[in-house]
Amino acid sequence: MNEPGFYTPHDIPDSIRAFDSEVRQLAVGKPGKNGSLMLVFQNDAAGKTVLGDQFSEVPLQVQRALHYDDSCPDLAYLYIVSASGGILQGDRYRIDITMRKDSKAHITTQGATRIYHMDANSATQMINVTLEEDSYLEFIPDQIIPYSNSRFYQRMNLNVHDSATMVYSEIITPGRVAMGESFEYDVCYLKTRAVNQEDVLRLVDVANMEPKKRRLASFGILGDSTVVGSVYILTKKENIPGLYEEVRGAISMGRNLSGGTSVIKDGSGLLVRMLGNDTEAVKDTVLEVLRHVRETCAGFMFSGVRKN
Repeated sequence: MNEPGFYTPHDIPDSIRAFDSEVRQLAVGKPGKNGSLMLVFQNDAAGKTVLGDQFSEVPLQVQRALHYDDSCPDLAYLYIVSASGGILQGDRYRIDITMRKDSKAHITTQGATRIYHMDANSATQMINVTLEEDSYLEFIPDQIIPYSNSRFYQRMNLNVHDSATMVYSEIITPGRVAMGESFEYDVCYLKTRAVNQEDVLRLVDVANMEPKKRRLASFGILGDSTVVGSVYILTKKENIPGLYEEVRGAISMGRNLSGGTSVIKDGSGLLVRMLGNDTEAVKDTVLEVLRHVRETCAGFMFSGVRKN
């Protein structure tokens, strides 16, 4: 599992490496298996954020940047699209996002990230995000749905300038519940690491879920909940005290949710975790948290995200 530009062996956790095996169909590294996406946002002469540079390799693609928010007409909305409709065994994805100085963007996905059933190997995704001075990024993908016998590793590397703001969310569901699948995947391993422009560590967070090895529906893990939502907020230190109270209030108002908010070690961000049994309720609460971040840190209103 040493594909140039994707991962080196020391990057892969043992729980994922255990599934290394030959893919009998389209092999690892073949065209269509290494999806790549490179996006560079910058402001044009009028101050509107646009895609200054981009590159994509199927199955990853993007639609053109949209500007439809009257409260912040300079904000670019971008949708990441997968031509395959989901992530397959042997897939290796890499996404690189750069926000130039003063640029503003909201990035989401066309729909849920489906991790399909696997009978060999695993799937990995590396996402590298860099925010330059005074830039602003909302990266709010839809939920991850791990199908039975799937194995998925995602590493999120965030390099966020001390003067910039980024909010990133993850939602993990138990699987295709409507099809009778719940916690039947092998492993879903998500790692998020954030540094500032001087490579000073800001946070590390790991979710390693192996439901076949460890009963997740137990005290101290998920309890009676099945859906996990996480929100990572990195911003100027002066934004944190007021934002902390607003985010706590948003979680307490969530429908049938439990959760909490922690200030990261250097006081320049928040880590939000919530548990529930309704994916839509978790998504609604993530968006409510996002509303507070946008209003407090960027100074403009949040009116929702169009999905069609």
